[in-house]
Amino acid sequence: MLATLRQPRYLGLFGLMLVVATLCCLAGSWQVIRFGEKHRANHELRHNNKDVLADVSTVLGPADQQISDGHAQQFRHVTATGTYLAASQTLWRGQNVNGDAGYVVITPLRTTHGVLLIARGFVPLTASASSSPQVSAPPDGQVTVTVRLQPGDSHSDRFATLPTGQIETVNPSEQSQRLHSLVWNGYGELLDSQPGTAGLQVIPGPDLSNPAGGAVEPQHAAYVVQWFLFAGLALAAPFVLANAESRRDRGSGGPRGSDGSGGPRGSDGSSGSDASDRTGRSARAARKARKASLDDRLAGRS
Repeated sequence: MLATLRQPRYLGLFGLMLVVATLCCLAGSWQVIRFGEKHRANHELRHNNKDVLADVSTVLGPADQQISDGHAQQFRHVTATGTYLAASQTLWRGQNVNGDAGYVVITPLRTTHGVLLIARGFVPLTASASSSPQVSAPPDGQVTVTVRLQPGDSHSDRFATLPTGQIETVNPSEQSQRLHSLVWNGYGELLDSQPGTAGLQVIPGPDLSNPAGGAVEPQHAAYVVQWFLFAGLALAAPFVLANAESRRDRGSGGPRGSDGSGGPRGSDGSSGSDASDRTGRSARAARKARKASLDDRLAGRS
């Protein structure tokens, strides 16, 4: 097999497979990094969801001295006490809950430390999105609510260009400009049975089996194994092919000829198999001649 591997065509194949194996190892290493990132993200989100309940001003800081943009506190449960600003309510379009398209109702809640945008619940789409549906009003007076934090969006909410009262994103900065008040960099999803959920579908909680979304952790682990397995197969390919060719040559009596036939070649350039065929035919012809001669002698005696 070593003699076969030293042939130029196998050296070229080995070089190609070495490049392929290198690329597979790079892809596998990248998947190792992605697996670590997904594991850490899922762990942090699960921890946030189970963390102790606290006031929003403690978790995010006062609205005028915020200590977070809300991403690090995603899924954290917080409380807020204040008054709903029903006149500034908006409908977040293009949302989907339990397979239904519709709107999430966003109502600002004014507290002593700033304004927190509250996603009170979901309203399914029943008509054209060019008109805004009627939704239940939030309760009057001071309320204390428990919400699940979500980070805000930096993209424009397009409030001025969409149908009346509709927004495309929850952008705290643009909401702050319209409210002329300090708004926290995020919003809270109202939990079930909280003041303000009446007449609305409650927004379901996150899937804590894979809260970061995308591919699950075992899938990333499978990708790691897959890419390094491909690398091993690429490196093994030249050896497997060379071994198979060597076994085939030994079975045919020698190395393969230039025409692809196996076995040694005769002095006239014919392959070993051709010479064997001619030898067999000559032997059969001699046996026939001897039999004919014996028949003639027997006929003469009679």
